[in-house]
Amino acid sequence: MKLGQAIRDFETQLRANQRSVHTISSYLRDLREFRGWLAAERILDDVHRLGAATLCRFATARCVTHTEHGRPKRPASVDKVKMSLRAFFRYLVDAGVVATNPARVLKYRRDHRVPELLSDLERERLRETLAKAEGWRGARDAAILALLMGTGMRLASLVALDDADVRLDERVVHLRRLKGGGEVRKALSDAVRQRLAAWLAAKAILASASPALFISAQRRRLSSRQVQVIVQKRLRAAGIERRLTVHGLRHSFATALYAKTKDLLLVQRAMDHRSVASTLVYARVADERVAEAVAAL
Repeated sequence: MKLGQAIRDFETQLRANQRSVHTISSYLRDLREFRGWLAAERILDDVHRLGAATLCRFATARCVTHTEHGRPKRPASVDKVKMSLRAFFRYLVDAGVVATNPARVLKYRRDHRVPELLSDLERERLRETLAKAEGWRGARDAAILALLMGTGMRLASLVALDDADVRLDERVVHLRRLKGGGEVRKALSDAVRQRLAAWLAAKAILASASPALFISAQRRRLSSRQVQVIVQKRLRAAGIERRLTVHGLRHSFATALYAKTKDLLLVQRAMDHRSVASTLVYARVADERVAEAVAAL
């Protein structure tokens, strides 16, 4: 089987398993880079003839290790390519296309460091800024930030929300797109419910026909990229200039929840982690903050 066809089949499998748009895009980008490298090196792209040595050569190729401007890429960026190759060839083995997975030789660091987090002071400053936001955009943006900070939901889950998924009387929001598939109901605090109620009231005046919960000025569902831009804009308005991603808000929620409850299983459930091992990082972060506070006394 040619690599191009195998990549298309892999994409179909990812979509069938309801992987996020971001995950699919990332995998495909790396695999197309691999295909382009094979063509440049004049290596046949038959998946049955792609061995471990070829994959290792690609993992050390300049297109993988350096940017187009010649600067070395971060180790995490190189690891991402290796993970894409491992996932792709694991799929080929599971689908019966190849007998063994040559990408198993590619190792990467299992780095569970938490990204930048909101401090308690920054969280409060952001809430104060959002409370002053005006117009329907202000109501929308405040609801977006409230959901991200108050539920820990992933970006893909947020942009997939429809109006019908919000049940204010039941104090829950229904997530229909999760990493790895499935559905879940997230509990809403009074503060988050108030933000959502304000946005739904503002949205009703806009008379949008879209079922999407969060819409743009064109009355269409917001994309992941648009939400990222909104978050960065509101962070800057609150005087938070350092780089803080949407995923960082998710981790801020988990860290705050663990600090309040000291219950890893509860945090695991709230974060929809399949393994508590993924949740342990928040316990370490909380302990580090305690140590820093004590040292500052």
